[in-house]
Amino acid sequence: MNADILTTRVADGIAVITLGSARRIYFDEEMGDALTEALDGFAGDPSVRVVIVTGGAPGYFNRHFSIPALIQIAESLRASGRQWPENATYNGGFFDKAMALCESMPKPVIAAISGTALAGAFEFALSCDLRIAEDGDYLIGFPEAELGLLPGAGGTQRLPRIIGTPAALIHILMGQPLNPREAERKGLVHETSAARLSIARWRLRGACRRIRRNRSPTSSVSSATPPRRRWRRDWRLNEISS
Repeated sequence: MNADILTTRVADGIAVITLGSARRIYFDEEMGDALTEALDGFAGDPSVRVVIVTGGAPGYFNRHFSIPALIQIAESLRASGRQWPENATYNGGFFDKAMALCESMPKPVIAAISGTALAGAFEFALSCDLRIAEDGDYLIGFPEAELGLLPGAGGTQRLPRIIGTPAALIHILMGQPLNPREAERKGLVHETSAARLSIARWRLRGACRRIRRNRSPTSSVSSATPPRRRWRRDWRLNEISS
């Protein structure tokens, strides 16, 4: 796998996916395919209990869609004379399958937001179960309205589910991103930390240990509680005990 596109590592049951690099930090089909493959592999790996996704370039979680690829899509649609192909189904651009995996796998997926997360990058973060943002001078949110656009990869549905429709509309329609602390206050991220990845890993170790115990064959809780609901409960227990 090209390290400029995506890298992965696993330690203590925690898988870390790093998006891009200082040389290449944007979503395109190649990154979408690599991200989907990595998430799919971790979803089925019994040694992995938690997945963290973070950015590989200083100051960025990820930037945006590949502009040349978007132009190519627009030109093909324009040439067809249709607004959208007749056989099209909804998709989130280059990473719809990756977002679906984030939302459906029976393990928590955490966006460790390491810098700017605008437009498609923030939409991807919304598909993760938790969003922990590194404190700093950068922006999180939807700037599309300033360009005469709307979020097109599910953000208009996911953000209202998270913070409610009235609160979400101001971000979707006004196009005014927030700094990390403001994003935390408004509910766009769960927490802001001085060291987003190390804090996330430390806090998850206790939850991973609880998940292992609860998934043992002798655990009555494990058989009675759906996996996704169970890890959320274990996260809360870890919060209380830490």
